[in-house]
Amino acid sequence: MIRQPIAPRNGQAPTQTSRQLQKAHRQIYEVMPEVRRRVIQRFEQVQHYTTTGNRDDAQRTYHYLIDEALLASISDYIMQMIDDLVLRGDNGGPIIVGAAQQAYQTGVAYQIANFQAQSDVFRRTLEETLLSAPYRTRIGLVRARVFEEMQGFTAETRKELQRILADGMARGLSPRDIVGQIEARTGVDERRAERIARTEINNAHRRALLDQDEQANDEGIRTRLLWFSALSSTTRRWHGSRHGHTFTRQEVSDFYSRDANGINCLCSVRSILVDENGNPLSEVLPDRLRLQGAKFFKEAA
Repeated sequence: MIRQPIAPRNGQAPTQTSRQLQKAHRQIYEVMPEVRRRVIQRFEQVQHYTTTGNRDDAQRTYHYLIDEALLASISDYIMQMIDDLVLRGDNGGPIIVGAAQQAYQTGVAYQIANFQAQSDVFRRTLEETLLSAPYRTRIGLVRARVFEEMQGFTAETRKELQRILADGMARGLSPRDIVGQIEARTGVDERRAERIARTEINNAHRRALLDQDEQANDEGIRTRLLWFSALSSTTRRWHGSRHGHTFTRQEVSDFYSRDANGINCLCSVRSILVDENGNPLSEVLPDRLRLQGAKFFKEAA
């Protein structure tokens, strides 16, 4: 009897990255309120006085006692503070990056177990894999990618907060208005960080699955990638329609390279053994998944 691939334990979350996502979200919820608090605290140190037009308090203008040097000092403070919290905030490492590394390692472990479940020919252990040079190179690339993403995030956050302060004080807005803009902006940045975490952590997990599939084929194991969709209310139809179908690594990579398919994607893949024509040695699991997909779309119609 042909043995089956190991399906994700939770069909509603086939990426199985919930722990890594929780870790990243916890970091974000700790860091971004602190960014907001420190920016507001620094702004409130700037002295100001008010004038009114035509004795009408509604026409009150705020004059901030600030010059070019002080504005540059505030900008430098914001830059350093955000870098410290975001890029050096998690025990000296960037937030989200460590969670993405863990997601990659978890993906490697799932694929190793998956190959061992299907084939007696596959001999490589998880320990051997984690100590190998290819693994170290690949996880280094994952870290570099996510770190670059977080550098872009910090640069955009710094620029927008600096703009809000400089523009608000130049226009004579009230402290309350400027603080409100700071709070709104950091709220946007928090949601953006959450999106980066979901995307990059799931990308790292998926990258591990594809890397291990490639390495196994190089070692003589013939496979394709079986698609698992979350089939949830947020599932994009062209993602869900792939549920239970098999694809090559190139086809999976091409899919995620276009139309922002990797953003907020909860789909996953697992290697399945195939014959020389690329057909699964057993259609039991693919057939079951395709029936699930058909039922989901029928009920959603």
